Amino acid sequence: TGELTYGLSGTSTREKLLLNLANDVCREHFGLAFRLHVQAALFHGVPFSDILGVVRFMGPYAGYPAAADALERLGGIGAELGVDVRSAATDAGVDSSSVAPDQRLRAGEGFDTTDEWLVGFITSRTARSWAVPGLSARECAYLALTADVAQQTLDDSFRHHVRLARESGAAPEEIRDVVRFLAECSIAKAAAALRELDTVLGAG
Repeated sequence: TGELTYGLSGTSTREKLLLNLANDVCREHFGLAFRLHVQAALFHGVPFSDILGVVRFMGPYAGYPAAADALERLGGIGAELGVDVRSAATDAGVDSSSVAPDQRLRAGEGFDTTDEWLVGFITSRTARSWAVPGLSARECAYLALTADVAQQTLDDSFRHHVRLARESGAAPEEIRDVVRFLAECSIAKAAAALRELDTVLGAG
């Protein structure tokens, strides 16, 4: 299975490793799979602070309870592996005073709601996520797409994140490989997402 998914040429090894971690948070897989994915990321040179950044990024997408459980588990894994968790946490932190909502993420875009409180909540929380150090705009778009596939939010949210991936420089076939890679996590969910992706790319 790994040979097939890691053989996809449209995403880098680092991107694939981040996608696995994001899917673990969305699906609340914090046992053996999560540990192996953390170890694999470290083995391939992904800084622990970037792994921590993925978990923090996923908060508004996977839900904060899931992210909190992931943070606790990640801290334990890091300590077992001899990682300086406290230093990594500082490196991955977001300076709230410097976070300004990205123009592309304003007004709850990508979520079908007119509720003013929720629009403000979405805008502030996604702005904070997209300001996590160590993650590129393209990687952030891919992580958000992972949440869409994992949770099957294949509507406005999925279309919005495809657009953000395109704006970050990702080609259609590269975005397709993001979704294909997630077949390792669920064939049915990846198939449904690919059908919607065909529609989104065809409309673009």
